[in-house]
Amino acid sequence: MEAASNANPVHGGQLAEDGTEGFPFDPDFPQLPIASNPRLMLDIFRTELKPVAEKRYEIQECRPFRFRCRQSKSRCVLQYTLRIADPSTGRRWDQSVTGLLYADKRKAERRWHEMQATDPRRGIPKEWLAFEPVSIISGLGMLVQIFPFDRRLRNLGPIMGGAGRTVDPLLLARLDPGEWEVENRTIEPTRYRTERGAALRYAIQAREARSARRGTVTCYLKVYRNDDGAETWRFLLASQRLTAEGTRPYETIRPIAYLSDLRTLVIEEAPGRPLSQLSPQSGHAAQAVRSVARALAAFHQDEIPATRHESLADRLEAVRKAGLLIQWACPGTRDTVQAIIAAVTNGLEEASPAPIHGDLKSDHVFVSDERVVFIDLDSVAFGDPVRDVASLFAHLTCKTGSPSMPADRAREMAAAFVDEYFRHAPSSWRARFGLHSAGAFLEVAGCIFRSQEPGWPETTARIVEEAQRACEEVQD
Repeated sequence: MEAASNANPVHGGQLAEDGTEGFPFDPDFPQLPIASNPRLMLDIFRTELKPVAEKRYEIQECRPFRFRCRQSKSRCVLQYTLRIADPSTGRRWDQSVTGLLYADKRKAERRWHEMQATDPRRGIPKEWLAFEPVSIISGLGMLVQIFPFDRRLRNLGPIMGGAGRTVDPLLLARLDPGEWEVENRTIEPTRYRTERGAALRYAIQAREARSARRGTVTCYLKVYRNDDGAETWRFLLASQRLTAEGTRPYETIRPIAYLSDLRTLVIEEAPGRPLSQLSPQSGHAAQAVRSVARALAAFHQDEIPATRHESLADRLEAVRKAGLLIQWACPGTRDTVQAIIAAVTNGLEEASPAPIHGDLKSDHVFVSDERVVFIDLDSVAFGDPVRDVASLFAHLTCKTGSPSMPADRAREMAAAFVDEYFRHAPSSWRARFGLHSAGAFLEVAGCIFRSQEPGWPETTARIVEEAQRACEEVQD
């Protein structure tokens, strides 16, 4: 298979052979213009994926979901969402599929043979086996994995198959007193990052034997590749003890259990709604961002039981990597991005460490009335707190998770958040905000590319302009 050579004037890339927008040319991965094209990949998946048990399924749609490119010279990790239909039952569902695209096609073949030898079906429940878990697309040098199979996350299949039911007694204990029996269980993937981890919504419906009362309890199962979940578990336990000792304007998500043999953290469902889902028309949204600002300022000045440390060098390296990705994806931004990276690198200095969330975005903050709950705390560390502020500011400004929000309203909410935060944090911190914002905008731009949102080249270019403005405001 060969990619078309039509240049794309928007971002210097190529057009795939059906005229849709593809990727920039990469000499290490000349297959990318095909692998990144959903129309071409739809036809390829229809041909190459093998249903199990002689069933027939219709693959109706292919949507790029999350692409990890330029992080390795040996392979790219491309996640897609396929819309599947079963003509015999009328059932339809979304199926997560990952293509591991190798620069050396022989390595893809070797990996495929290795994985076939380990019985990839083992541990995967039958209801999740629509297609063979592993296949090879030799012409692309692409190894294909079908969720929940993941060669580096082999605990995922057993969790999907019911291994997490060991938490049922803990969940039943959260209902009113009585003799409760589980009637039904549901497990639903809510987030999946190939080879890195997954989050699953787990719910049980129960019946009280004596009164016939019914109740539902929901939790989340976070599946980890390594033992990071154990560290998060210890942090959340310590954080809950601190919260119980006094009144704080924030909470952290409550832990339920850690299943060490499955490397899975069990946590409560957060109350309220994520900040990204609040209606911009309501006065509640404006109130919510101020509540979040006060909560974050308190978090940064609290006695948080973190164990990791993030140095200025760590922060600058993250910004540099984001900038390199953007320069590759959108070559027209190269000079601007390089100037931004230079300004951030030369302007920021090491700050006194304080507790930081480390991955703060509008989806990681839940709000219920005046109640603010921080979730996804795997990256909690001691570092520069202003980087959290800048990160959430950039996500709010760029409307990540809130595409329907008017741009002017998003800016208003982001500005209100920052103003309220610095009313409750040391004023000296604000001097670092502009440069941290510039770096945060570059990271958000990288996220837009990885998530393959429609119109990502134009959106990425606009976010780079936001980063440039942040640098110019610092110079002024």
